[in-house]
Formats: sequence, C-alpha cells, structure tokens
Amino acid sequence: MLFMSPSLPIKEFLPRLLLHCLDIRAIWSLGHGAGEDEVAPACQLLAFADLATLQRLRKCDSLHGLGIDLFVVLDGDLFENAWGRRVSGSLGRWAWREVTPQLAYYDESRWAARSDEGNVVRVRKRALLVWRSVEAEAIA
Repeated sequence: MLFMSPSLPIKEFLPRLLLHCLDIRAIWSLGHGAGEDEVAPACQLLAFADLATLQRLRKCDSLHGLGIDLFVVLDGDLFENAWGRRVSGSLGRWAWREVTPQLAYYDESRWAARSDEGNVVRVRKRALLVWRSVEAEAIA
C-alpha cells in the first residue's frame, strides 16, 4: 500500500526492492523538513525488516547505485545501511517517534552553520510512510 505520491525514482525502486525482499514490514522516506511532502532530492529510505533481509539486500547488486540510500532497521531500534560505506545507528538516538500511521519525526545531528567552534545542533525532521505490508498494517 502506497501512502504518498513518490517521485519517479522511488516509484521505480519500490517494486524492485520488494521483489527481492518480501520480508520488509514498512518503508519510510527520510529527510523531510517542515512543510515538505515530496520525497527529498537525496533519497533516503528506512526499511523495517531483519538481519537476513539486510544480508540479502547487500548481495542484490541490481539495487545498488541507483541514487537511493537504504537503511534497514534490524530489531526495532538498531539499523544499518544496505550498501555503500557502512553506516549504523539507533532509532532511539534519533528520538524516532511515529505520530500517525503515516508520519514520524526524528532528530538529525549537523554541524552548526556560522559557527567557528564546531558546535553540533539537532534538527527535527519528518519521515513519511511510503509502503507497509498487509501483515504489518493488520498489527498497526
């Protein structure tokens, strides 16, 4: 089930992704600021799945290099990227909070603009649900 009108790259990418990994429970589009309903130009997706799915995705060369970064949540909190330079994180550290079935908020850390001291600031971002499995939808 698609909950937002994705840009062309995501519209083409999702069926290819799901063809390889039917165990994905939900996919969220990351990086939206206030008032942004469209997919961010540097497309980042967050998929809720498991370690076996992540390992399968890392072997799917046909999905790599399409301009889409994919992070896989392994246990409801910890996540890793599916390809590229290894990146990992925690939804808890991001202060991830689903406020509706289609909308979540999280914090992104960045270097402060106009700062000579190297300060880091936290910016609140939105995530939009782009797909959810029928099984996950029944549980939600």
